[in-house]
Parts: sequence; C-alpha cells; structure tokens
Amino acid sequence: MFSENILFKEANIGIIIADPSGGIVGINPFAESMFGYDAGELINKKIEVLLPAKLKTKHIQLRNNYMSQPTNRPMGEGRDLKAVKKNGAEFYVEVSLSFFKDDNELRVVSFINDITESKKNRDALKAYSVELERKVDDRTRDLSDALIELNHVNKDLEQQIIKRKEIEAQVRAAFEKEKELNDLKSRFVSMASHEFRTPLGGILSSTSLIKKYIDKGMIEKCDKHINTIKSSVNNLTSILNDFLSLDKLEQGLVGAEAHHFSAKVELEKIIGEIENTLADEITIDFQFQGEDKKVYQDPKILKNILLNLISNAVKYSDHSKKIVISSVFNDNLWSISVQDFGIGIPQVDQEKLFSRFHRASNVTHIQGTGLGLSIVKKYLDFISGKIEFSSVENEGTTFTITLPTELE
Repeated sequence: MFSENILFKEANIGIIIADPSGGIVGINPFAESMFGYDAGELINKKIEVLLPAKLKTKHIQLRNNYMSQPTNRPMGEGRDLKAVKKNGAEFYVEVSLSFFKDDNELRVVSFINDITESKKNRDALKAYSVELERKVDDRTRDLSDALIELNHVNKDLEQQIIKRKEIEAQVRAAFEKEKELNDLKSRFVSMASHEFRTPLGGILSSTSLIKKYIDKGMIEKCDKHINTIKSSVNNLTSILNDFLSLDKLEQGLVGAEAHHFSAKVELEKIIGEIENTLADEITIDFQFQGEDKKVYQDPKILKNILLNLISNAVKYSDHSKKIVISSVFNDNLWSISVQDFGIGIPQVDQEKLFSRFHRASNVTHIQGTGLGLSIVKKYLDFISGKIEFSSVENEGTTFTITLPTELE
C-alpha cells in the first residue's frame, strides 16, 4: 500500500514505516538509496539494522517506550544521531517521528535526513567563530598595549588612540553581529525543518489511509483524514504567512494608513470576525470600559496585531477555552489587553519572548514559528505603540498594547 503512494515514492526525504515490534513494513526509494540497500531488501528486517552496534540494545528500550506513548516529535533533540549504511559506514542523520494506525495496528513513520554535510559545515562555522574570537581578543590586547605605549611616548597622539578604540569597538560589533546572524540561521533551519515536516507527515499518513478506504468502499471513514489534510495545509499556510509578514515589515513595504473610527465599534467588528473562525467551545469575553471614543489610527494594523495575540491566546490555553479582551482609555492613550488562562510563559523564556524564532520551552509540542510576537512588535512601531505582558506558568498570560488615540 505504501509503495503505491506517489508522495511516499517521490519524496526527497527518507521515509521508513515500522510495526510495533520494530519490523520494517515500508521504506521509500530515497531511504533505500540513503542506506545503500536494494529495493525491498530491508522489508521485515528490524529497524536496529540501521543503527551503530553500540546503540542497538538501548534503541530497543527507547523504541518500546515510544510505542507505549507515540507522539509527533523530533528524535534525539539536542544530540548528534548516527545511522549505518549497508557497507558499515556511519553517517549523521536528523530524524522526526510520526504515527498512524492501519487496521488498528500501530505504524510508526520515521522521516530521515542525511545531515553529514550540514553538520560538517556547522562544525566548521563554529571553529571559525572560535578562531575569529581568538583573533579579535589578540588584536584587542595588541591594540591596548600599543595605546599604552603611545600614550607614554607623546600626548599629541591622543587622537590616534581614540581612533584605534573606535576601530576596536567596530570590530567587536561586527563580530557580535556575525554571531547573531549565525544563531538566527541555526534557529530558522531548526524551526523550518520541524514545522514543515510535521504537517507533511500528517498529509502523507492521511492520503495512504484515504486510498485504502476508497479501495475497500469505506468512503465514510475518509472524512477524518480529509480534515487532517485540510488542517495540515492551513498550518503550512499560517507558517508561510508569518514569513511573508516579517519579510514585508523588514523591507519597509508596510506603512500606517490612519483613519478616524469608533474604538468600540471597530473592536466589536474585529472580534466578531475572529470569533467566526474559532471552535464552538472557545468563548471571548469583551469588556469595554468607559464611553466609546473616536480615534485616529490604522484599523488594518490593529486587526493584524489582535489576530496574532488572540490566536496565541487560543493556541496556548490548554484546558481553558475562555479569552478576555478588555479596552480602556487613559487621557490620549488607548490600552487593549488580551488575557488567557492557559499554560503561561516560563520565567526563563520571558526575556527573549520578542526575539525572532524564539519559542518558550513549554510549547515545543505545539506548532508555531516563533515569529508572531516579533511581528506584533514591529507592527506597533508603525503606529507608535508599545506592548507589555505579565505571565505565570500554568496560570495564564496577559498581553497589553498601548497606542496613541491620535497617530501623528
């Protein structure tokens, strides 16, 4: 069944499907080529045949643990994983796990990438960064020694000393910028690899089951898997929209277009549109304090900000499905708060919350790009606004945006 699926056959990523005992029941051509096996040669063999000898016993225990509580997740996060080709050569891999049921029989799907070259490049880049930092430190010491000597020799050289210090600061600033860009690149690659692979895994599993049910004339069972495909496509669309929004903001393609409008009426309109997209069990409690007021602001940017904040509130609400939105005026300032009663933000993550691609340590099991709050902050810059938040882990989070009632 798996070998007939076009996505399974043509995917440019290794895909291996195993039964609860670790036996290989499906493998795509890309994976067979990656490991150096002929077509069908690995069928019915144990998955441990693809692991280094010293890891096989440990992997059996890990495999049994996973089978008892299967989830969609990366494998060996934070560690270097190795696999073994047919000829015995070891190589580095990145593995993500997914699962589905076939005639009530659990099937585990492994998505495998050969990252030998990318790891080699990362190691080289790390070594380069260490060497660059050493050279900067050496250069700094040399400059410091030279400056002391020049200061003793002739006071007339004071301006040259100042210039050298400026150069030193520029070199350090350039180095820090390079390290920041390398860090952003690594976080982007890690995030994109995981966030795109998860919905693609759902689509692959669902298409295989839909074909099976159609072949057996069990059309009514297809609806659930069609919805899974729709949900996965919507997740991919959301991720791409985040990338496009951030790109437009950073290129300066977005500008504020202020209009006069009623604050209460506009908020009710935005909330109403958002409510139409939410599940029935989610409720929004809108609290508008005081009299309505005319404001001169950009309603489109305001809507984008609230869409992002409310989407986060719903996504991270866990068991609680109530969202509270409140509005209050203070002189010429307008404050809007979005409060949820969900999982909250760990204290250790709060300082980096608005950094690009940063995600809190307690949401790795929930899909997201880590771009939403960074986009919100950039939108607020366009309308002279600011954002604050308070959060207690396992109790909830409140985000408050404050903007002028009259945009200059």
